[in-house]
Amino acid sequence: MISTGIRQFRLGSDMLLAGCEYMGQFIYGPMALTVAPRAPGRRAVITIPGFTGTDDAVAPLNDALSNLGYTAESWGLGVNGGVPRRHKFEQQINDIARRASRLAETTGAGVSLVGHSLGGMFAREIGRRHPRLIDRVITLGSPAHMIGPDDGAASPHVHGRPLGRRDRDHLFSDRPPPGMPLVAIYSRLDSIAPVRATQIPAGLLSDPDGAPRENIEVLCSHLGMAVNPLVQIAVADRLAQPLRDWRPFDASRYFPMPVRLAHSVFYPPVNDQIGNDHTPA
Repeated sequence: MISTGIRQFRLGSDMLLAGCEYMGQFIYGPMALTVAPRAPGRRAVITIPGFTGTDDAVAPLNDALSNLGYTAESWGLGVNGGVPRRHKFEQQINDIARRASRLAETTGAGVSLVGHSLGGMFAREIGRRHPRLIDRVITLGSPAHMIGPDDGAASPHVHGRPLGRRDRDHLFSDRPPPGMPLVAIYSRLDSIAPVRATQIPAGLLSDPDGAPRENIEVLCSHLGMAVNPLVQIAVADRLAQPLRDWRPFDASRYFPMPVRLAHSVFYPPVNDQIGNDHTPA
C-alpha cells in the first residue's frame, strides 16, 4: 500500500510537470498544428474532462482540434464531480448523448469522443450504449481497468469514492465497447493513474467484431494530457484515421529519432501482463 506521503509527492510531481506542459503549449502548440492531420471532412468531437475537471480543462484540446477543422465541443456539464448517485450518472450520460446526436445531425457523420481520466470512462460507456451515434472513443489516462486498492495510483480517488469498485462494477465495465473503435493513450510519467489500469488489456485488444483497438504511449503528465502537444498530435492522428483502413499509430511521422531514442532509453517497454500493443510517441 502506498503511503499518503508518497502519494502526495507523486501528485505534486505530476502537477509540476503539468505546469510545464501548460506553459509549453504556447511554444509547441502551434508547431504541433503544423504537422497534425486535418479533419477528413465535416467531423465533430466531444471532449469530457476528468474528475474535478471543467470545460476549461479540455479547452486547449478543443482549440487545437478546432484549428484542425473539427467541430470540437466540451461535454458542457460543468465540473465532473464523479458518480455519487446512479440517477446523476444516467442523466449525464443522456445529456452527452443528446449533444452527440445534435452534432451528428449537423455534420452528417458519427461523433468522436475524447475523454480524460474519468471522462474516458464516461466516453467508453456512451460508446457502449450508442454505437450508431459514436464514431470512435479515445481515452487519455483513463483508469478503466482497475487492479485493486494497492494499484500504485498516486491519487486515492482512483480507487476511492468517485471511481470506487462499487460504482465501477455497477456503472462501468472493464470490457471495451463491443464493435467500437477504441484508443487508449497513456503515459508512464502519469503519477495519478497506473499504466496497467489505463491500457487496454492484451486479451481485449482483439474485438470479435473487428473494431480497431490500440494502446498508444506518450510522454506526459496525467493532469497535462489535454495540453501536451504529443497527446494532441496522437489524438488528431487517430481521429483522422479511416475506420475501414485503420493502421497503427506511427510516431515516426511526427517525431524526430532523438525523441524516440530518448524515450526508449529512459523508459524501456513495460513488462505488461495486460497490454503489449503499445506504440510509443
